[in-house]
Amino acid sequence: MRVLVGAIFLVIFPVLAHGQTANQNKCALQDLAIDAALGNHEAQYDLGVYFFRGEDLPQDFSKAASMWRLAASAGMIEAHNNLGFLTYYGKGVKQDYAEGIRLWRKAAEAGFAESQVHLAKANYDERYLILDLVEAYAWAKAGKHFAEKLSRAKLGSEIAAEAEQVLVDLRPKLSPERLSEAEQRAATYISKYPPK
Repeated sequence: MRVLVGAIFLVIFPVLAHGQTANQNKCALQDLAIDAALGNHEAQYDLGVYFFRGEDLPQDFSKAASMWRLAASAGMIEAHNNLGFLTYYGKGVKQDYAEGIRLWRKAAEAGFAESQVHLAKANYDERYLILDLVEAYAWAKAGKHFAEKLSRAKLGSEIAAEAEQVLVDLRPKLSPERLSEAEQRAATYISKYPPK
């Protein structure tokens, strides 16, 4: 444990000495780093967000992945989603489409709207999965449904808009029969995979 605490301090504190302008932010980030090093999974997740966004720390996808991996191992669905994003697109970690999809699927099946939209895109972008417009549509529709119900209005509306764009792209590509199948599958996903 002391090694982990020391490693996180070495990573963060030199950066803070050069990159922070407000002592209040510096103290809050130091507290977050301590909590993360002591095994607080929410702090690990939040520290990963700081590294990912490059807020108050230099952007570092590899360090974000390390923090999210710890949080994901504790079962944080948001961490599965974010780690899936880094893994699928090869940001800070070795690109691995199958692992990215596995992480997204775990979060999507727990009702995490953003992962549902990621799965929709993965079924549509042909990077790894065989093109499946019905599956893409079903996940996008489920993601939009749950995103519209998020308590964090801004984030929910962004995810819903992203899902709607996928649906707009897909509708003209589906025959009426396939669209009906996609709608039925979406209804199944909505009832089977609500947020937990």
